Amino acid sequence: MEKKLLVLGMAAMMAAGAANAELQAFKVNGETVSVAQQKALYDSAVAQGQPAGAELERQVKNVLTQQTVLLQEAKKAKLDRNSDVKQAIEAARNQVLINAVLRDWAKKNPVKDEDVRKAYEAEKAAYGPTEYQVRHILVKTEDQAKNIISRLNKGADFDKLAKEFSEDRGNKDRGGQLGWVVPRSFVPTFGNAFAGMKEGTVSKEPVRTQFGFHVVKLDAKRPAQLFPTFEAQKPALVNALTNQRVNQHFGELVKNAKVQ
Repeated sequence: MEKKLLVLGMAAMMAAGAANAELQAFKVNGETVSVAQQKALYDSAVAQGQPAGAELERQVKNVLTQQTVLLQEAKKAKLDRNSDVKQAIEAARNQVLINAVLRDWAKKNPVKDEDVRKAYEAEKAAYGPTEYQVRHILVKTEDQAKNIISRLNKGADFDKLAKEFSEDRGNKDRGGQLGWVVPRSFVPTFGNAFAGMKEGTVSKEPVRTQFGFHVVKLDAKRPAQLFPTFEAQKPALVNALTNQRVNQHFGELVKNAKVQ
């Protein structure tokens, strides 16, 4: 727990809202650890789900005591004068500033709700209106696949052949069942194959992918049901669109920079 808090304290990018803690300044080998230092770590921990209260205060104190002692030892060893350490500190400082300017721009230029909705509808359209219940048997050669198709056409049981021959260990014991899926979840040759089939049929020819040769069976079709709701997808979409906008904006700045 204390190691986790140390990471939170040193990596936290944002201060959380005020958490009513009874924090008091204390000294470590004569060096004062302020209330402000404790509060920054305390609030960050609370914001990330740690329960507020006396136990968290105690652990914050322990973490900052550890940190202060280690920093004191580093100073005694004059490591702050070491050229490699100086470069690392400068690199860390630069990264903090870069992160800060990215967050600041994103905060001042938030993604619009209509853009989020538009992105959601585009994702939903790409997902497609239909879900397919598919199974397959994966083998190494085309001749093996053709032989299996021939046996299926003569009445052989798909489940048994999948368990006996399929190289896909993830589903062979389930008769090659992939569940309810959509074409875009697979490489085009495989997705297009089952999307163009009739329910209850087996592919007439082996379907080749980078994994080998597939014998595909389409069990059923239904209207799409599994695509997440807008509310469920919204946080991820906002994050993706924000990153996209930030990259585009600062990419333009870099592109237009005068480099001589």
